Amino acid sequence: MMKKVKNTNFLFFAALLMGLMLHIFFLFFVPFSEDESFYVTIPFRLLTGDSLIQHEWHLSQFSSLFSYLPVYIWTAIKGSTEGIFIFLRCVYLSIHTIMAVVIYNFFKKYGKWAVAASMMFYIQTSYRIMAISYHSMFVVFLLLLSLCLLSIYQKKSVPFYIFAGMCFGCCCVCNPLFCLVFVLYLFACVLWISREAIVNALIRKKNSATAKKGGKVTKKQQKQQLDDAFQTIENYTCFFTKKAVLLVSLGILIIAAVAVAFFLSTGGTIQSIPENIENLLGSSEYNIASQSIFLKLIDTLGYFSAANFGMPWILLLIFVVLIFDRDKRRNSHRVVYLSVSLLWSIFFVIGIIKNMEIYVCAFSMPFCVFSAICYILTENKNKPLFYLMYLPCLIATFSQYLAADTHLGAVGIVLAVNNVAGVFFAMDLLKEMRSVSETDAEATDSKGKHGLYHAIIIIGFCLQMLFYCIFHLYGQVPMENPVKATTGPYAGLYMTETQYNRYNNAVNDLNVIKELSKEDDPVLVVSYGNWMYLHLERPFAIYSTWYRGNLDFSQLTTYYKQNPENMPKYIYIDSPDTQSSVVRTITNKAGRMFEFKQKELQNGVLLIVERNKI
Repeated sequence: MMKKVKNTNFLFFAALLMGLMLHIFFLFFVPFSEDESFYVTIPFRLLTGDSLIQHEWHLSQFSSLFSYLPVYIWTAIKGSTEGIFIFLRCVYLSIHTIMAVVIYNFFKKYGKWAVAASMMFYIQTSYRIMAISYHSMFVVFLLLLSLCLLSIYQKKSVPFYIFAGMCFGCCCVCNPLFCLVFVLYLFACVLWISREAIVNALIRKKNSATAKKGGKVTKKQQKQQLDDAFQTIENYTCFFTKKAVLLVSLGILIIAAVAVAFFLSTGGTIQSIPENIENLLGSSEYNIASQSIFLKLIDTLGYFSAANFGMPWILLLIFVVLIFDRDKRRNSHRVVYLSVSLLWSIFFVIGIIKNMEIYVCAFSMPFCVFSAICYILTENKNKPLFYLMYLPCLIATFSQYLAADTHLGAVGIVLAVNNVAGVFFAMDLLKEMRSVSETDAEATDSKGKHGLYHAIIIIGFCLQMLFYCIFHLYGQVPMENPVKATTGPYAGLYMTETQYNRYNNAVNDLNVIKELSKEDDPVLVVSYGNWMYLHLERPFAIYSTWYRGNLDFSQLTTYYKQNPENMPKYIYIDSPDTQSSVVRTITNKAGRMFEFKQKELQNGVLLIVERNKI
C-alpha cells in the first residue's frame, strides 16, 4: 500500500512538473491583452491616491482586495511598474499550482484519479492570461468552498465551517451577485427546520388520496414513509443546524470586516456608496442597469450555435433521450451515450477553433457534459460530491453568467471546478461498467469489453487536455520572430515583431507625456491599451480604464463634476493615423469640454488641456 502511494505521489509530481513547465512557457509567450492589464489598473490607481467607488466605477473593482498586495509589493520594491506583468503572472501561477496540490491531497485516496482531477483543474483554468482577476480568484475560492463543504460532511469540524464562510465571502467579493446564494441557504435552513411538518403534511395528503381509493395506511407504514423520506437528506443535517449557520456567518463577517477595512484604508467613504450606485451599474461592460437577460441568453445561444455548427439542439437531444431511456444503465447503452458525447465534444471544439471570435474560454464545457452523462449513467452515485461540489458550482456558474458579459467564457471558467468532481463521476462509472456482466457472452469477453470502457473514458479525459493545448497553440504560440520587451510594464515578455514595434512606439509617447507633466497631473488615455496608465504613473482621469472603442463623454462629464480633482491635464489618443475618424471624433467631443493645444506624437495625438468648460 505504501509503495502504491509513493508511485501515485511520483506520478502526481511528474504531471505537475510537466504542467508547470507548460505554464512557465506560456507565462513568457502568451500575448498581452487589455483584460490582463485592466485588472492591474484598479489596485494601481489606489496607490496613486484614488479610492474605490468614488473614483472607480467598474463593478469588478472589489476584487482588487486580492490584487492590491502583490501590486503594492512590486511597486514598493521596484519603485515603478516596469516588468509588473511578469511578476503578477508568477504570483498567479504560484496560487494556481498550490490549488492543484490541494486538490490532489484532498482526493489522494483515489490514487491516479486524484492526479487526473488535479491536472484537469491545473490545465483548464489559466485561460490565455495568468491574471489575478475577479474570474480567477472566484474560481480559486469556489474550489476551496467546495472542499470545505466536503470536509464538513466528513468531519463536522468548527474551523471548516468558519473557513467555508470565509471562502464564500471571498466569492462574494469577486462576484457580489453571489451574495444571493446565502439568502437561498437561509431559506433552505428554514425549510429544513420545518421538514418534519412538511413531510408529514405530504404523507397525510398521499394517504388521504390512497384512502379515497379504498386503500388503508397503518401508522407503522406512515412511520416507514417518514423514515424513507429522511433517509437521504438526514446525511446533510450538519449544514442546516443553528450552529452551522452561525459559524458560516462568522466566516462571512470576517471577510466582510476585512473588505470594509480595505475599502476605508484606501480612501473609500460610506457616503460614496449610495451616491454612486447608478454610476456603478451603468459604466461597466456589465451594463446591468439596461441589459436584458433575455437578450443576453439569445446572444449566448448564438455563440453556442456557432460552436455547434448551427445545431445547438444536439446536446439537449442527448439528455432528453437519456431521461426517457429505461435501459440506460445497460453497458451497451452506456457505451453509445459516452461515444456520442465524445463525438459532440470533438465537434464543439472544432467549432470554437473555426470561430475564434466566439468565447474560446468554453473549453471546459466538453468534459463537463461528458462527466454529467457519466453521473446520470452511474447507478451508485457519489451524491455527496454531487451535492457539495458539483451542484454549488453549477449555481456559481449561473451567477457568474449573469454578472459578466463574457457569455460562454464566464460559464467555462467556473465549469472547470465542476470537472474536478466530473473526473470521479467518470471513475465511478468505469468501475461500475467493469463489474457488470449483462450476458454470458459479455462475461466471456469481459476483458475486451472492459478495455473499451476504459478507453472511452480515458480518451475523454485526454481529449480535454489536448483541446486546451490546441487552444493555447492556435494562432498564438510559437510566435514568428519573437522579440523580448525590455522596458515598460511588459518588460521581460515576448511579443511578435508587429506588437513590439507598436508597444515600443507607445512607450516612447508615454515617456514624452511623463516629461511634460507633473506627478500629480491627471491623464486621460483613449486606447485599448489600458497598460499605458501603469507606465505613466499619473493620476487617472477616467471612471474606468475598461475601454471598448467608445468613450462615454456624458458619463465622463458626470465623473468630472463629482471628482474635479481628476479633471485631465493631458489627453492621449492612441492612434498611429492622426487623421483617423476616431481621432477627429475624440478631439471634437473633447473640444466641447476643454480648451487644449494639440501635439502629434510618434504613435498618437496628445491634447494639452489649458482650460476646462464644464
